[in-house]
Amino acid sequence: MISYILRRLLLMIPVALLVTVVVFALARLSPADPALVIAGEQADPAVLTAIREQLGLDKPLPVQYVAWLSHVVRGDLGRSFQTRQRVLEAITERLPATIELGAAAILISVTFALAIGILSAVKRNSLIDLLSSSVTLMGVSFPSFFLGLLLILLFAYVIPGHIFPPGGYVPLATDPSENLRRLVLPAATLATASLAINLRQVRSSLLDVFGLEYMRTARAKGLRERTVIARHALKNALIPIVTLVGIQVGAIIEGAFITETVFSWPGIGRLAVQAIPSQDYPVVQGVVLVSAISYMLSTLVVDLLYAWLDPRISYVSAAA
Repeated sequence: MISYILRRLLLMIPVALLVTVVVFALARLSPADPALVIAGEQADPAVLTAIREQLGLDKPLPVQYVAWLSHVVRGDLGRSFQTRQRVLEAITERLPATIELGAAAILISVTFALAIGILSAVKRNSLIDLLSSSVTLMGVSFPSFFLGLLLILLFAYVIPGHIFPPGGYVPLATDPSENLRRLVLPAATLATASLAINLRQVRSSLLDVFGLEYMRTARAKGLRERTVIARHALKNALIPIVTLVGIQVGAIIEGAFITETVFSWPGIGRLAVQAIPSQDYPVVQGVVLVSAISYMLSTLVVDLLYAWLDPRISYVSAAA
């Protein structure tokens, strides 16, 4: 297992290098001049020239890429053009808020998907099944920005008592109850699309498993239906669901771009959104790199979970 993990980590290196090339190239395709972003439109030409030389922008693109990559591997993602703050420091400050929001969204998505999906599969073609199908359709149809605004309007303004605040963030350590109140709406918004997909996957996976022979054998032994589902059906049905959840964990930052902006949530998604209009591409590059790394690591974790869910899967022979 350890050799497999090490091999996978080594295989991530060329993928990460390819990501850095794409990120660097896309940033340099921007028509904005970083010197103008730093010094302003009215800056003296001599000052602009000095800034370009200081940033190495007067050198050929391959030389710029190698210089930038040499800093990245040392953990230096550069400085923001606007605030002059180190990008890694800015991301580190905002990452806990994104992780908190993403973890809450995944928890909501998986919990409700399992509960409703199991009930929908057990009571196939019932009213509950039809309602869950309708919820699924609505969940994948509503854009996250629209759903977020709808939830804000409903729970912060329309319903008496203003159940949840319309946005903002309070650290968990400062006020846990207020942190939870402000977390509910953005987490529900971020979780809705993945909840719909996970719910359908739980239902279809369980229906496929219900027809297998070992399920009929378990029932023939006289086991209770709850035990049959929990011990025999669910664990085998979880394999495709784990794949989906792993992808969703990697996509948390991507989904947080819109959700964090709508709810004024100070995560790295909002950091990137604020950096794009000002052409602050060191910040955008840093956020994209973190997102890509999270995808690769979540994929590795999913592969390892396969072996736990299905004993037939072994990575010993694969590593050999």
